[in-house]
Amino acid sequence: MNMKLFQSTSSLKRQMDLLVYFPNTNMKSDSTDAARSASDIVLTEPGLSVIISAVLTSRAIFQRMKNYTIYAVSITIRIVLGFVLLALIWEYDFPPFMVLIVAILNDGTIMTISQDRVKPSPRPDSWKLEEIFATGIVIGTYLALVTVLFYWLVIDTDFFETHFNVRSISGNTEEVSSAVYLQVSIISQALIFVTRSQSWSFLERPGILLMCAFVVAQLVATIIAVYAHISFAYISGIGWGWAGVIWLYSLVFYVPLDIIKFTIRYALSGEAWNLLFDRKTAFTSKKDYGKEDREAKWVLSQRSLQGLMAADQEFNGRRSTLIAEQAKRRAEIARLGEIHTLRGHVESVVRLKNLDLNLIQTAHTV
Repeated sequence: MNMKLFQSTSSLKRQMDLLVYFPNTNMKSDSTDAARSASDIVLTEPGLSVIISAVLTSRAIFQRMKNYTIYAVSITIRIVLGFVLLALIWEYDFPPFMVLIVAILNDGTIMTISQDRVKPSPRPDSWKLEEIFATGIVIGTYLALVTVLFYWLVIDTDFFETHFNVRSISGNTEEVSSAVYLQVSIISQALIFVTRSQSWSFLERPGILLMCAFVVAQLVATIIAVYAHISFAYISGIGWGWAGVIWLYSLVFYVPLDIIKFTIRYALSGEAWNLLFDRKTAFTSKKDYGKEDREAKWVLSQRSLQGLMAADQEFNGRRSTLIAEQAKRRAEIARLGEIHTLRGHVESVVRLKNLDLNLIQTAHTV
């Protein structure tokens, strides 16, 4: 009998896939014991907590790496494209020493992202290179154009002098260089708060170390622009009036960065083009852009997945008969019995696993 039991159990194991039981406090004790005895591995709460912690930690690390990559791509394009446009349009050469200062302060700030507070992705993530490079290129180009616009307003217009009552610096190249340096430094480092967040940047609190590094770096950059007179770097102090104007200018153009980020993400997800071409949402004249029709299709698909037939479905060009309606009700009763009874659960699992129910009963009975 022992040999027969061993052979029966071995053949049963060959038919079964690996069954894993996750404890559920809402289940009755007999259901819990039955599920535990039928499982190959039982994961208790201490074991699950270690696995969950490891998954969340790895996703947080990945999120920090992704944030840094988007920031690095954006800043590279922003610095190169911005200064190239200034050189091509106005033949303006930004002081190389100030580029070095910008790089040092930026790198010192971005290093703190390794300890930043991030929100792990709720689902498994991957390197979406299209999203990373598209976001970096678009945001970098936007920031470069913001700097070009600032330089044009300072050199060729009296916009700031008229609206903010500051003195003109268009005739002094060294003061212009200080103003451009401060504008580039502020908006470049503030970009990290946009790339690190999944939603609005002002709704997700950054890490204390990152925030302190940003404040210190911008305090140093502002003091350099306000007071510094460095002859070999070709910069001269512009005063606190211009510093306040530049901070306000940078804050105004910082706000659209979140909108740009959401737009790129939505465009790359494919939903925008599905609405435009597949569902033709943009060209419909229906109420709420055909929302009721889409909801009706969704309900029909869900009923089909549940094994139900739509009440108004036609069969061979004619409506369902009374016999079909009764069959549908019996199927629904059977489905509910499988869901809400232990016997139904066991039989459903056996059918799903293609197991021999008689063999299982024999093995357990012996």
